[in-house]
Amino acid sequence: MTAIALIDGNNFYVSCERVFQPELEGKPVVVLSNNDGCVVARSQEVRALGVAMGTPWFKLKDLVRKHGIIGKSSNYTLYADMSQRLMATLERWVEELEIYSIDEAFGLLHRPAGVGDLSAWGRALRRQVQCHLGLPVAVGIASTKVLAKIANRVAKADPGRGGVLDLAAASDADALLAQVAIEDVWGIGRQLSRWCRLRGVAHA
Repeated sequence: MTAIALIDGNNFYVSCERVFQPELEGKPVVVLSNNDGCVVARSQEVRALGVAMGTPWFKLKDLVRKHGIIGKSSNYTLYADMSQRLMATLERWVEELEIYSIDEAFGLLHRPAGVGDLSAWGRALRRQVQCHLGLPVAVGIASTKVLAKIANRVAKADPGRGGVLDLAAASDADALLAQVAIEDVWGIGRQLSRWCRLRGVAHA
């Protein structure tokens, strides 16, 4: 039986900056667009403050004073290099790798007979990436890409899961899907989500 894993870098641009500036770890950090105009990446600490993607840097002056938010100029050469290193690492862990974005890739792997849960594999992969590259990643595993996306989302949002969720092996899979709004399902846009809700479909 095959399984699909979605491996996604956590706050990728910020994490890349932290690899080379470890003193930024645990601090509220944003990465800014060209000419330091708008926020293009946020650390978890900044997300918790309610700062949205695309917020102009000048509008954050009050939060910068109050919470010490650190703004970093974007370094796309660095991010591209770290992305290549990440994908090269992931290739060794899966049978096929499909790169989806600079910090995201789908991996096809075999679920061995008798192995009902691939969470241990996901945790080992996370440790490898953290050890070799210093980058935190989340791993969602399921039977389809859409479900792997949802598993990754849940794994990232729930600290108790350690950044890994094998949705196909989760005893509470239906309950987890019920927590994901239809608008947050990969491939469901505004019009389609409205169509679904009008027909009583409100969640994954």
